Amino acid sequence: MILPKRIKVLLGVITVLFVFYFIRDWFVFYQCGAVEQCLADSSYVQHYTKFATTVLIAILAIAIGKDCLGKRDHRLLLTAMGAAFLADICFKLLHNAKSLAQFSVEFMLMGVCFFIVFQSILIYRFTRKNETDDSIPWIILVPFASVLVLFDLRLLGVFETGLVPTIIVYGTFLTCALFEGLRVSRYGYFPQKNASLIRLGMILFYLGDVCVGFSLATGDDHSTQEVVATVANNLVWFFYVPALLMLVLSGIRKK
Repeated sequence: MILPKRIKVLLGVITVLFVFYFIRDWFVFYQCGAVEQCLADSSYVQHYTKFATTVLIAILAIAIGKDCLGKRDHRLLLTAMGAAFLADICFKLLHNAKSLAQFSVEFMLMGVCFFIVFQSILIYRFTRKNETDDSIPWIILVPFASVLVLFDLRLLGVFETGLVPTIIVYGTFLTCALFEGLRVSRYGYFPQKNASLIRLGMILFYLGDVCVGFSLATGDDHSTQEVVATVANNLVWFFYVPALLMLVLSGIRKK
């Protein structure tokens, strides 16, 4: 696939930022070990550079407009990346702001909700048979059914907060998006190379979210559990950035 110069420039800048914060993540881990407060105090540079990467990926999604597969697919891609951008505002800026620390759980909840929107748009995008296909995929009923079930359980007091059921719902959307991403070639809309980018992108995205799950593990400083959580957290963006890039590049018309 031959890429226009403007896209190559954006990919180059994203690559530089990616290498910078990936190295710094492990340098901070080397300095701090698994001491949570030390990691938090040393990671603000990474938070901002990672968010800058998200901004550039959103710009990249806009930049492929002249070379997109189709206007409708491009709109779906832009909407999905917009949801991911809003999620990263919640996770990287608002969640880590010291002045807003009392609302950190709420910002995490908002971020998960934006990623639910992101995955639902991807499910719709992956199941298009042509540029004008308006059909609703049957698989979208599965995660929405989980919303109803978990909402009822929340009302019954099974969950103390809304964060746990929201994460479970997100996991259902993510799994359905992965399932459709792996079988995207069956629908016939995406060329083979684009479909391959979608498949690999969704696998990487899934691995990144598995790392997020491990990173939520807690334990005493320097415990094995805390070390596993820290290592997993360092790997999240190692998967997340290439995944987003592949999903964006899957919207480019082959030349």
